[in-house]
Amino acid sequence: MFNNLIARAIVPVTIAVTGFVVFGCILLYTFIKSDMTDEAILHVDNLAETVSKSARYAMMQDDRESLRNIVSNVGTLTDVGQIRIYDQGGRIRFSGNPEETAAGSTSAEIDPWVSRMMEPGYAERTKTHHDIGGGSGLISVSIPILNEPKCSTAACHFHAANEPVLGFLTLGISSKPLEKTLDLLRSRMIIFSVMVLFLTVGGVAALLRMNLFLPILRLTYCAGQAVQGVRAKDLPKADNKLGSLERDFRQLVQQRDDALQGWQTTGSAQADTGNGSTIDSRLGNKDAGHQPAEAAGPGQNP
Repeated sequence: MFNNLIARAIVPVTIAVTGFVVFGCILLYTFIKSDMTDEAILHVDNLAETVSKSARYAMMQDDRESLRNIVSNVGTLTDVGQIRIYDQGGRIRFSGNPEETAAGSTSAEIDPWVSRMMEPGYAERTKTHHDIGGGSGLISVSIPILNEPKCSTAACHFHAANEPVLGFLTLGISSKPLEKTLDLLRSRMIIFSVMVLFLTVGGVAALLRMNLFLPILRLTYCAGQAVQGVRAKDLPKADNKLGSLERDFRQLVQQRDDALQGWQTTGSAQADTGNGSTIDSRLGNKDAGHQPAEAAGPGQNP
């Protein structure tokens, strides 16, 4: 009975608490992942904006060597996976990987996700775009290098003044650090959920044992003692953890004791009355056997 009661008491509570904790962990993980991804995107945007400003200044000075050094140095950073500057036609002009520049690679060959943005008829050609979780394992950003009045009037400028975009800068950082952090966070949340599961089972079992099972066992023991004839005042002291159930049980035992005591008192009185009647009867018979001679009548002898 107790095993069935334990299962019926612990299992629903364990499922409810563990389910709530798991749901909370999943929700928390989703929020943390979103925040960390946004932080990584912000880091990429800031780095790309810094490179874009430096590249624009080098272009204004018509200093291709400085521009090449900027791209090369940024490409050597640990977390930078790629950096490229395309012309408006989508051909690589500067890259952190010199082989790409020497081969004359295009965006369609290397960055398919940005080739569509470089098309002249693309509506959002002048806006910044991001690529997260792509096949390259990079968090990438594509920033258009816009044509400015002071740029179109420079001596080195060979684009038309009405051309809005001069080229594109694409920069990507590795997503492995982010994925590693999220994996670590996920594993710790799993461990935490397992700990909560064991804590819930142990805590509920301990509370049920202390507040329910032990009082029931004590009440069962008291019931056995009462069956054997132990009086209510001689039963173990009540702890009142079962509330009215224990009070009603002891009241029943007390009523039994009172009824038993009343029956014994009544039986003793009846026995005393019966004994008195017997003595009176015997005394009467004895008096009848010893009547006076006058009452006995004349005898045979004169």
